[in-house]
Amino acid sequence: MKGGSKVIVEQHRHEGVFIAKGKEDALCTKNMVPGEAVYNEKRISVQNEDGTKVEYRVWNPFRSKLAAAILGGVDNIWMKPGSRVLYLGAASGTTVSHVSDLVGPTGVVYAVEFSHRSGRDLVNMAKKRTNVIPIIEDARHPAKYRMLVAMVDVIFSDVAQPDQVCIAFAIFWYCLFLRISIKLSTVISCVFVASELVSYIVSKF
Repeated sequence: MKGGSKVIVEQHRHEGVFIAKGKEDALCTKNMVPGEAVYNEKRISVQNEDGTKVEYRVWNPFRSKLAAAILGGVDNIWMKPGSRVLYLGAASGTTVSHVSDLVGPTGVVYAVEFSHRSGRDLVNMAKKRTNVIPIIEDARHPAKYRMLVAMVDVIFSDVAQPDQVCIAFAIFWYCLFLRISIKLSTVISCVFVASELVSYIVSKF
């Protein structure tokens, strides 16, 4: 999928997210590693007026709950360029890779995944993305990985458990009482990202 005169990439209202407008509109993020795909997603190369090229990766809403929520009109994703994200339930890194694009080189994603099989893919993806720190541990037991996590702006939970919202809250309070550096906005982020994602996914699918 190529850019040029046929494709125009515009900034989405959420910082770090873009819309590619062409024959078919697509949600996308600016590729942190030009020339590399993570899950065989389509890539769009757009040439700027000064002749430089920028590559974007199409963000498939059928492979990512966060992408689906954005397309569904979620009010706030609480992430932007420069954000530090604790991502629980990273799986093989499909959504994490886009969050990596979104926060950019000044941000960081602490990606926690329990499955060693998915963790291998996550680690391989992180080898080329310097802002992703893979952590192969059970997200429900932050004591096992708390020393690897610095200050974060948001806790994002995508744990495949029916009580994932409770897990996110438990981890937040655990980190708070152990004085791990978490900004006040994390409380709001933890509540609203989880609740809005659930409501939008249920309503849209």
